[in-house]
Amino acid sequence: MALTDVWLKANNGKLRDKTEEVADRDAMSVRLSPKGKITYQLRYRIHGKQQRIDIGSYPLMSLKDARAESQRLRAILEAGNDPKAAKMKSEVVVLEDTISSLFDKWYKL
Repeated sequence: MALTDVWLKANNGKLRDKTEEVADRDAMSVRLSPKGKITYQLRYRIHGKQQRIDIGSYPLMSLKDARAESQRLRAILEAGNDPKAAKMKSEVVVLEDTISSLFDKWYKL
């Protein structure tokens, strides 16, 4: 089953008894929490181990954007790198920039 915007909209916020996963395509899927939160994720295998990385959550991220991010992460994987490590590294850089800019603003006061 390929995910659609209509399906996501219908299942967003819908209470469940347990966590469920629904596959999309190209190793992407969504995880539906018991409280109805929908999280996009990418499943992959690296160094013989099954891994999963969260891409974003619906409706803050559209299905189109999630698929594009999934493709970007799969390209990192095909280059021989772990997408989870690459994503964490990029988040640290953003955090450092934010801390640096906050310090500069504080210091100039």
